[in-house]
Amino acid sequence: MAIKSLPLEPGKYYHIFNRACGFEKLFWEGYNYDFFLEKFIERLGDILILYCYCLIPNHFHILVKLKDIDIGEDPSRFYSKRFSNFFNAYAQSFNKFYRRHGALFSQNFKRKEVEEITYRRMVVIYIHRNPLKHGLVDDFKKWQYSSYQEILSHNSEICRGEEVINWFGSKDIFEFCHQLKTEITLGAF
Repeated sequence: MAIKSLPLEPGKYYHIFNRACGFEKLFWEGYNYDFFLEKFIERLGDILILYCYCLIPNHFHILVKLKDIDIGEDPSRFYSKRFSNFFNAYAQSFNKFYRRHGALFSQNFKRKEVEEITYRRMVVIYIHRNPLKHGLVDDFKKWQYSSYQEILSHNSEICRGEEVINWFGSKDIFEFCHQLKTEITLGAF
């Protein structure tokens, strides 16, 4: 099954990612990153739990769990529409602010179900190390548009940082696993 057509189901974890069209950027300045996260929580916080994120100039990665709520319709369609509405709202605000026109995001956002705890840990590490992979920083811990430092501080307002730390067993193990020099590849990202 193609990554983008994977049905979204309540109670499941997903690695969700998307990128800008062509050589565009989703985030031109610091304000854009903050606005994206603010609107993400505002528009989707009632239907999901955010565990970690990383926003890169031309794409993003997030790990979420969809809340198990009674929506009275096809769940996958409901969740997909809510994500689509969020992406459209961000794009419209972005276009208005920068006086640009046209699509901002690639046509369909992509997602992979993350069932196993071992795979969930790998996704967390992959997400946090993404700025290093793309050559944006020489130390991924310095990238300010990631949840890494937020999770370590135990002061996260938008992520379930304590729960993420618990997946690793402790804060020390969380940090150690992120420092391993092995390149994590998770398929078609």
